[in-house]
Amino acid sequence: MKFGLCLTPIYPQAIQDCTLLERLIERLRDQKFFQCVELYFEGTQEERNRIRGILENTGLEAVYLGGLPIKRDAVDISARDERVRKESVDACKRHIEYAACMGCGKIVIGSGPDWKRPGCEEQIAEQTRKSLEELDCCAEGMKLEISVEPFPSKTEPCLAVGNTHLVWKIFHDSQFHNVGLTFDTSHFRQMQEDIEKSFHLLQPWIHHVHLANCVMKDKNNPLYGDKHPCFSQEDGEFTVESIGSFYRKLEKQGMLTQVDICSLEIISRKKEDWYYREACQEAEMIWG
Repeated sequence: MKFGLCLTPIYPQAIQDCTLLERLIERLRDQKFFQCVELYFEGTQEERNRIRGILENTGLEAVYLGGLPIKRDAVDISARDERVRKESVDACKRHIEYAACMGCGKIVIGSGPDWKRPGCEEQIAEQTRKSLEELDCCAEGMKLEISVEPFPSKTEPCLAVGNTHLVWKIFHDSQFHNVGLTFDTSHFRQMQEDIEKSFHLLQPWIHHVHLANCVMKDKNNPLYGDKHPCFSQEDGEFTVESIGSFYRKLEKQGMLTQVDICSLEIISRKKEDWYYREACQEAEMIWG
């Protein structure tokens, strides 16, 4: 397993600044703790080639964080409308191409918006599975893995595929070859699920883990919901100690044998360098 850091959530300006992103990737390499960088980048073909070159030079594994553009652009692989679903699959294929161009071995995606209608799980599962089967074939040719990240459906960002039962329904009888799951501790806690039970049920398909925190006790807290604060955050659902204990327990139980990348995900609120230093310190406390 390789340890990683979600870099562009800490430095969002690097999403459109190739030179800055190159410098940050080199800085992460020099940290000598992480073996993987997770990023999202919007640039030209030439700039994507530059990112590929810097990744090859540093030897870091890379994960493409496709969740941001998919949520922003209302990409909906779970859509009831077949036209919308097919257009969304095509949009995901473009991001798969971008990820492959930069040399990423994995792309993280999410589903579309929640249907907000009771009793639709079977239809959501069917539409999502259909889209993933089409993307599976595309990923085969690009030699990377698609990793589906469940998100909360009842709170922000209100995506269709989130709860453990629905995710299991999509995957349990699937025949995917290049599709797995990203298990984000914050998302499952936001859905008020038992993260250990959820992990155990979905373990056969979990190849990628995000260790992330959330604030859920006070809805008036500006960090409430899907904000991914540091583990030192007061009133956070997890502490460095508790998330480290969760990780070590899974490791001891042999539940991480199929996980190839485990990354820390923190979203900065300005003061990017402070958040970066805090993330590095927390990572060493969790895994060191």
